[in-house]
Amino acid sequence: MSIILLVSTILYCLILGVFLTGIFRLKTPHNKELQKISIIIAARNEAENLPNLLNSLKNQNYDPDWYEIIVVDDRSTDKTLEILRSFEKSIANFKIVSISKENSDLLGKKGALNAGIDTASHEILAFTDADCLPEPNWLDQINRHFDKNVDFVAGYSPLLLKNRFWNLLKNLERISIFAITAGSFGWKWAITCTARNMAYRKSLFRKINGFGGIGHIRSGDDDLLLQKMGSQIRKYNFMFDKGSIVSSVDDPNLKAQMNLESRRGSKWKYYPLPIKILTLFCFLYFIILIPAFIFTMTGAIALKIFITSIILKMLMEFTLLSVFSLKVSNIKPLLLFPIAELLYIPYFVYFGLKGTFSKYRWKN
Repeated sequence: MSIILLVSTILYCLILGVFLTGIFRLKTPHNKELQKISIIIAARNEAENLPNLLNSLKNQNYDPDWYEIIVVDDRSTDKTLEILRSFEKSIANFKIVSISKENSDLLGKKGALNAGIDTASHEILAFTDADCLPEPNWLDQINRHFDKNVDFVAGYSPLLLKNRFWNLLKNLERISIFAITAGSFGWKWAITCTARNMAYRKSLFRKINGFGGIGHIRSGDDDLLLQKMGSQIRKYNFMFDKGSIVSSVDDPNLKAQMNLESRRGSKWKYYPLPIKILTLFCFLYFIILIPAFIFTMTGAIALKIFITSIILKMLMEFTLLSVFSLKVSNIKPLLLFPIAELLYIPYFVYFGLKGTFSKYRWKN
């Protein structure tokens, strides 16, 4: 058991080291040529959030003639459409698309997004969610990161919660996910991304037949699409600049959070084999740590080996999170790193199992 623990820890640290190196492999953006961008948002019952989002998009530091905003009203039953129409006169190049029925071949947001992409006039497609707040320089940063060889760009999206403790804890988890995203991009590997802050070429979407093959899955309009695009992407980029940040208003409802985490875990069975192997190893490694602690207490594992393994694990994790946090200028969540170390293993294991083997509820 001692050898299994030590070897697993070393392998785990090497994996994190690969992602850390990948972050440093990403090049500083250099495109200065202004490009036209289509922003696409799928909105279902988002009357409460849309005014803040639309005002953020209207006030972008980008030539209004060089971008359009497309909002797809996805079968809303609240005042979403009314809110959208109230902004029509005040926003240049604003397009509203309405969907009355769900396409059985494009479940979840995919039908709405597909309609928005069909409506888009420009090659670069930028995506965010209705409950998000892009910084004023968001489009400018997307433009800077799209040189002629770049096909896919993602950026950082922190959460906004009123409770300071939960805000820091949840954002530390988000930092870990985005660190993996950025690190994998550095190695030209499509692992994960979030629809809150991403952009890709319309020609790339058409080349891979859009959501074909994943349309029956309610989730995955971001990470599963990215994985499908992976073999066709020439170059990735990740936006670290503060001006590229897209904050998201997190739902404080516990049930909604449970559904969200379960939905993330549910996509594991659709991942490509290399990602399945990687995530399964991490899952098993976290499982190993629990009996390893018990065996250490009973003397079956030397205390020195257990402590060494834990120190190596924590040191590598903290280094990866710190590097990413510094790059996006958000280091406060690191204050809760020791607490997160205790909570994350059962959290990861629970939702990994729940998402894979149980059902979740999609947004009403």
